[in-house]
Amino acid sequence: MEDVTNPEILEEQTQEPTWEDERAELTQRLETLTTELHTQRVGNAFYRKARAAGIDDPDALASIVNLSAVTFDDAGQAQGIDEILTAFTSAAKPKEPRTIGGPFAPNYGERAEKTSEQRLATAAEKAKRTGRPEDMVEYMELKSKLKLQN
Repeated sequence: MEDVTNPEILEEQTQEPTWEDERAELTQRLETLTTELHTQRVGNAFYRKARAAGIDDPDALASIVNLSAVTFDDAGQAQGIDEILTAFTSAAKPKEPRTIGGPFAPNYGERAEKTSEQRLATAAEKAKRTGRPEDMVEYMELKSKLKLQN
């Protein structure tokens, strides 16, 4: 039998990869894994320090900030995360807790009590404005109470 080979198959396709090709492939894979490991270490360190700083949702903050400047020293400690967190906490104003069932007006508790003269003036103005007998009676009662007190 004759040795039949397909003339369309190039010699380059039939050659096995050389050690240089394998080395380049393994070097690329090593760089990819090193980058993934660094990203994971930075994320973990950021999460721990953000929780320690009192941030409620470190994952949301990590998606906002740029963590590319974070490096690791010889001891394996992350450098640069503290600066990011201090910048964020100084810029972010914490929300004041809202009491449930409390008044809606922000300065409700700061109202000053009206003096007797102010209440009398308000009642007089209301009696003149409305002309209703109930308002006039209220004004007269306040006026008589003030006379009795003095």
